[in-house]
Amino acid sequence: MKRVSVVLFVILLFILMLFPLVSSADIISINAGGGREVVMNPQEQIEGFFSCVPFACSDFGYNCGSFSDGCGGTMDCGTCSSGYTCTSGVCTAVPVTPPSGGGGGGAEVSSFLSVSPTEFNINLAVNTNVEETIRVTNFGTGSTTVNVGQLGLSGHIILNTTSFTLAPGETKELKVVFVATSETGIFTGKILIGTRVIFVSLNVKTKLLLFDSNIVVLNKDYKVAQGDKLRTQITLIPMGEPERMDVTLNYVIKDYAGKTYLTTTETTMVDKQMNFNRNFDTGILPLGPYIVGLQLVYPGGTAPSSAHFEVIEGAPMTIFGKIIFFLILLILIIAILIVIVLINRQRKKRKQAAASA
Repeated sequence: MKRVSVVLFVILLFILMLFPLVSSADIISINAGGGREVVMNPQEQIEGFFSCVPFACSDFGYNCGSFSDGCGGTMDCGTCSSGYTCTSGVCTAVPVTPPSGGGGGGAEVSSFLSVSPTEFNINLAVNTNVEETIRVTNFGTGSTTVNVGQLGLSGHIILNTTSFTLAPGETKELKVVFVATSETGIFTGKILIGTRVIFVSLNVKTKLLLFDSNIVVLNKDYKVAQGDKLRTQITLIPMGEPERMDVTLNYVIKDYAGKTYLTTTETTMVDKQMNFNRNFDTGILPLGPYIVGLQLVYPGGTAPSSAHFEVIEGAPMTIFGKIIFFLILLILIIAILIVIVLINRQRKKRKQAAASA
């Protein structure tokens, strides 16, 4: 009877282990800087800018016909999508008022814009600055006025204009100065070019570094399906003479509005360059772009780094996967029924043996 009970327990445990195939559960965890709408507990820079990123039809206000993508290719585009209106066969954005506090105002006349890069990840020492360039191209058939602003970067950015006009086919280069104050840390925000958004993360480090740090997102295309693990690789680099020292590693996940969703800390001893992996639960992190940041803190200094990633919708289980799951479930149910039949037979035999005695 004991053996039968053990078999039943093992089968039931195996059934419970199958549930992650079709659903996921989250553990509520509130920590410093966290929020109630997010659930994450950690368990374990590649930043690219491209001069010519293929556009999507939606970039020009289309749902689906034929349109040049600006990179030597064409797309099938047709009716105007939501938020756009068709005038003489051209999709233009319905005028909207940008969010307040961004340093800009008014509305963009046309949305046939290409903006490059779409993301900045800047490393700076305290009390320094660096100039970067943004290229904006008008692929529309008419002139367009574009407003320029920022969100969340006050004190960390200098924009040389608040608006400009682009003729059809014209490209302009905007100079942007990123500024590091005397405060170390990871700062996030957005640059607004008309209705386009450039995501910004600034990693402000101590001027005289004894250590440097780097964090890299390992997930393909830097995209994480909602509920899956965010996989990262950490590199800790001593900058001077080899010295054994305990350092604190502060991890953070935050969005480009500056909201923090995860904070966690660990301490490790460093005496040479170290490489290791850390995985983070994304829990019910809302869909959208984020940064995962690392601050290496040691006596007298801080060395932060960050990397961009995006939370996307998880892919539904395929038909083949569902078939396999239900076949396994059916086999387990049959196994349980067989065990129940065997138990009943044993009980009958015992009763018969007891009666004959």
